[in-house]
Amino acid sequence: MRRPPEDRAIVPFPTHAVSNMEWVPTGITAKQKLAERLIAEECAQQAKRHGMSRAQFLRTAAATATAFMVLNKLHGSEAFAVKKVHCDDLDAARELLDKKVFVMDVQQHHVDLNLFPDGAGCFLRFRDRMAAGGCPASVGQANFVKEVFVDSETDVGVISGLPYGGVPLGPAAMIETRDLVNELAGASAGAERCLAQAVCDPTNEYPNTRVEDMEGQVQRGARALKCYTYSGNWRLDDNYSDPDYRAAAATATSPFRPVGASVAYPMLQEAERLGLRLVNIHKGLPATFAPGSEETVRATDFPKVVHDFPKLSFCAYHSAYFGSNDDHPKGKAGLDNWEWLEVLASIPKKERKRVYSEIGSTFAIMLAGGPDMAAHFIGKLLKALGPKNVLWGTDSIWWGSPQWLIDAFKTLTIPEQMQEQFGYPALTEKTKKRILGLNSARLYGVKPKADRCTLSSNQLAVWQGEQGGSREGRALMAHGPTTRREFFALMRREQRSQMG
Repeated sequence: MRRPPEDRAIVPFPTHAVSNMEWVPTGITAKQKLAERLIAEECAQQAKRHGMSRAQFLRTAAATATAFMVLNKLHGSEAFAVKKVHCDDLDAARELLDKKVFVMDVQQHHVDLNLFPDGAGCFLRFRDRMAAGGCPASVGQANFVKEVFVDSETDVGVISGLPYGGVPLGPAAMIETRDLVNELAGASAGAERCLAQAVCDPTNEYPNTRVEDMEGQVQRGARALKCYTYSGNWRLDDNYSDPDYRAAAATATSPFRPVGASVAYPMLQEAERLGLRLVNIHKGLPATFAPGSEETVRATDFPKVVHDFPKLSFCAYHSAYFGSNDDHPKGKAGLDNWEWLEVLASIPKKERKRVYSEIGSTFAIMLAGGPDMAAHFIGKLLKALGPKNVLWGTDSIWWGSPQWLIDAFKTLTIPEQMQEQFGYPALTEKTKKRILGLNSARLYGVKPKADRCTLSSNQLAVWQGEQGGSREGRALMAHGPTTRREFFALMRREQRSQMG
């Protein structure tokens, strides 16, 4: 009998980028293939040494530490603070990685299977990694709850809105999932395990996410706003005379806004009226299915809007990062040409205090490039924004259980040589605690020390305890394409399914 997909894993986490079908993955490099092979070999040896099956060992803290050690050696890095004892000793590994820290993840998604019961029309499926029958259950509500709230140390999750009216997860389904998680957790007011954002398409072209629909979402408890400037190709500052925007509009195959249009500001004014104070915007990682997004996901619209709305805070999701495979209009792709840093530097220091950078997917992409790349990424953000304005997000469920990302951040350091050469601050334990959860707790009005683990009422904790902790039940699977071939094969399959 063929083993289930989760037992066919050979490494404890992906060693290469996994796309959510918004952006094209760069593909798997030779070094990433080598990393996977070396980690698999080392983990196989450790499993044998501990008298465990490979599947059992891969779900231990020691396996994660082993993978970090291999990546350090392969890349000639010291960024992961792991030692041989953490690979050889199960207890030492747990002591390293299982230190309790408040974790609040502000970027989480799943697919509404009530809309896509058989996967038809759902572009976020990866059939050869799904359950039997091609059902996309692994990206649905039930598995989302398991992978995030049972199979990881995430204390509080924020379900993040999606564009085009909320496809494949709309406002009503977000609220439903939030309520389900809090019910399972026996959460009381102030001790929620899950929150939801309001989502808005300010072009008012899609039902359920028009500006006028925001009030209903806030009445149902939405804590912040999420929007996508590529959904209709608009600017956050409503400056449609911007030369770069007009140049993109001149060659666009999709609608762009005319000079003098008012799209974003009515939305932001309504958000203010409703009492929202945090606006989250997808920036960077242009969407393949949204022509023109290469221009509209740039963060060049931040300085003016931050100035014009002094009561609001603004957060760039994905840290406005363009990967080396992305077509930036000005060629500013990659970490060395990161336009977001230029934008931040142009914002007056006083106003910059209301600007935040969320690291979902981008941190994982950096890790795929090696420990030093991840350290540079965090170092640049800390240098530009300080430790209080970087927010933890993982873009899960697409990357599977976020536990490996939590582990990586707990273990990551910015080596002293890197600090001296580039002027980065140290990544201290205090800074890690802020980024992993305390910064977001402050913005969302969450109490980090609230009791969220009463076993008698917390079904999520019961399930976690029954499986032996947050690691032991992980599926060790990500849920997206990893190469251009896989990405475009899924796109073609999606187009055929839409044609009937």
